Amino acid sequence: MNKIFLLIIISIALTACQRNHKIKEYSDWNQINEWSFNGKMAINDKKNNGSGRVQWNIKPHFIKAQFKTLLGFGGNWTLTETDKQAQLESSQNGVSIAENAEQLIANELGWHFPWKSLQYWVRGYKTDHPLITHKQLPTIIYDNDWEITYQKWTYTRLGLLPKKIKATKDNYSIKLIIYNWNF
Repeated sequence: MNKIFLLIIISIALTACQRNHKIKEYSDWNQINEWSFNGKMAINDKKNNGSGRVQWNIKPHFIKAQFKTLLGFGGNWTLTETDKQAQLESSQNGVSIAENAEQLIANELGWHFPWKSLQYWVRGYKTDHPLITHKQLPTIIYDNDWEITYQKWTYTRLGLLPKKIKATKDNYSIKLIIYNWNF
């Protein structure tokens, strides 16, 4: 009876190891072609502010970000960007097309939103910084006149990634809480 019990325990342990082995671990961003996150974003320019859910999906040569407010400020946005153009669908202003997403967001908000930089900041890097593994997790970085504060980190299959971020510049602030990362 003890031998059967021991075989069952070993079998369960091996099965668990095999399941865990199927979860791919990554060592750096250069191994990842597609990634996404879900969370909550708040934007404030000292005159207007709003917050809502955000879903961000990045694939080679394609980005799609959705921002859904909880009633009120700004309405819902769906922003898609390719190498050739960007499109913003706004529940308040309809569909707009431009050469890049930063132009569209600036038209919608009335100020320069750091769209390209935010793609680096959410991963813990300065704009256009090589995406190599962090030797030390930053708590604050300064980039393009913005101060980016990393208030909380979370473990992912790529290691520790930002969970709570605040970016400020003059009268502007962007707060982001990332609920989950997907690779």
